[in-house]
Amino acid sequence: MSDASFSDLCEQLVGNNWLLGILITIGVCFLEDPARCAVGLLVAAGHIGWWTAFIAMMAGSILGDLGLYIIGRYAMVFCVNRRWINAERLERMKGYFLMHAIKAIVAARFFPGARTLAYVAAGATHYKVLKFLAILTGAALLQTLVYLYATALIGDQVLAYLDDPVMRWTVGGVILILIITGHFIIKKRKKQLTRK
Repeated sequence: MSDASFSDLCEQLVGNNWLLGILITIGVCFLEDPARCAVGLLVAAGHIGWWTAFIAMMAGSILGDLGLYIIGRYAMVFCVNRRWINAERLERMKGYFLMHAIKAIVAARFFPGARTLAYVAAGATHYKVLKFLAILTGAALLQTLVYLYATALIGDQVLAYLDDPVMRWTVGGVILILIITGHFIIKKRKKQLTRK
């Protein structure tokens, strides 16, 4: 399912909060950030109720991340038993993760792609599940509020300007210039680092 089909499906279920909540929960669980953006914009447009979106986004976040934790916890035992992963390295990882667990769990919630690694590592190191859930719930709450309020702001303030084709092309050009400039800055920085 793509984020566009997810958004279309959400719009079709408007009025049925239970099915809409289940769809948002599943979408956020698997699609993560694109689903959050789509739901936030649908809330801003008035197609989805704020509380329905908030509760479903929280549930999807926690269920998806708890699933990663469980995979790490039980798949790692299998991998160590098969000697695919060195048990000594796993012990070192446990020590490192315990020192930085809170930072890793919270930061991973805000950096796409980092969740899989951090939450599987939390399970693999047998980090306390209740402590993991408490930290995760706080981070998911903050992230959900940021997405809902940021998309409401974008939906109310920014998208209205993009109805004008000239403005749309101008914004697209500025974004393209920023991407190209960022690419060259990163490329130049990498060259400087490799010379040292």
